[in-house]
Amino acid sequence: MKKNILIIILVIIGNLTYAQDNWLVQNPKGFDFFLTTKIKNGEITGQTRKNALKDIVGGFKFTLAKMATSVKHPEIVHFKGVINNNSFKGTYQMVFGQLDFNGVIKNDSLIINLINKDSTTTKLIGLKIDNINPIRNYKDTFNTIFKLTENNIYNQSFIKSNDWLQFKKKMLKISTKINDDLELQIAFSAIARNFPFSHYYLYQTKPDKKNAKPSNDFVELNEKNKQTCILKIKNFSGSKQKMDSLIAIIANKKYQNLIIDLRNNPGGNHISAFPLVEYIINKPIIAGVFPNKNWYLEYERLPNKDDYHKFSEFTGGSLNEWFEKAQNNFGAYFKVLPSNNHFNGKVYILTNKRTGSTCEPIVYGLKQHKYAIIIGEHTAGAMLSSNEFVIDNSLTLRIPLNDYITYKGDRIDKTGIAPNIEIASDKALEYTLNLIATNNKK
Repeated sequence: MKKNILIIILVIIGNLTYAQDNWLVQNPKGFDFFLTTKIKNGEITGQTRKNALKDIVGGFKFTLAKMATSVKHPEIVHFKGVINNNSFKGTYQMVFGQLDFNGVIKNDSLIINLINKDSTTTKLIGLKIDNINPIRNYKDTFNTIFKLTENNIYNQSFIKSNDWLQFKKKMLKISTKINDDLELQIAFSAIARNFPFSHYYLYQTKPDKKNAKPSNDFVELNEKNKQTCILKIKNFSGSKQKMDSLIAIIANKKYQNLIIDLRNNPGGNHISAFPLVEYIINKPIIAGVFPNKNWYLEYERLPNKDDYHKFSEFTGGSLNEWFEKAQNNFGAYFKVLPSNNHFNGKVYILTNKRTGSTCEPIVYGLKQHKYAIIIGEHTAGAMLSSNEFVIDNSLTLRIPLNDYITYKGDRIDKTGIAPNIEIASDKALEYTLNLIATNNKK
């Protein structure tokens, strides 16, 4: 009898207890982070530091987010799922978004497969650890960020502003709580995103970037018919040679309609952008000026057309040549010269809210000079010249070093460019093809 009672008590106690483990999770698409999982009664839950999201954005903003979104938990990562024989699936919250996921626990490894909105998967791998200790001294990290920013940012008046002072105060306060670099990035971005300039963010240091060759898969050319082709440019981080080769095909085929698809293109640099613009224009264009911190310290105003003689002229060259001119004296301006071979047909450019950076001077210039019809959505409004500062082998800070002002005197950053014809991004290509077909019938 006593033995049966003891067995019952042990069973009850077993149902009340749960397994708890700590993990260092490696994310191939972002920063690593610490995670704590609990398994109880056939359910697994996992979360990063308790209340981290609420600590970063504040209780009031978090409450508003709960009301406006599907987010219910105050952690940066929080998931819950059903577990059976060490396999599990459920819902995964990351900041203010949610994804379905599945995974498995194998000995001292945790595998999580996130199912992205486009049906692709991201695999996270967790390694079991005994205790969670901060990856780095985050107070020192923030002080390094502050120093780099204050020494290099083009807008020197900003570092005297209340926004910057409050940012420093907030980051130093939260630095004593942060455990991992994911939380560092989220905390930084949550406030910096509201600054009056773009191109200021933290990301993982990319190994051997200096030795990496420009990619050739940044652009592709598709023929719609004998009169029309579509040049899809995913980014402007590729080689000049690849762009030149596709331009040669367009010229040889003698297309009458060129559709340049810049939707979801975040930008890049001028290396592959210059050849494209040079092929479209038939006269020189001054594409805008990039004043640096020296200009604003001296003049405290936007430069105008009469100031261009104070800046260096840049008509093309390497990235190093660009940065050298952009940082010397007051900065530099782009002057684009037409190539010998000029496109004689009609040009259409597709844009959306993720069309940014290097794309935007192209969109603006070709629209202003009537070389192209812009179709789609308002662009991102993220146009500055920036460079990266490596903090260590895992963390890099990008800082805007030059402002950008068009020849007309407009500032695109935080403003963007309106299309000639506004239409939803997913309908822009179909609309353009129908427009071309209608024009051909006339």
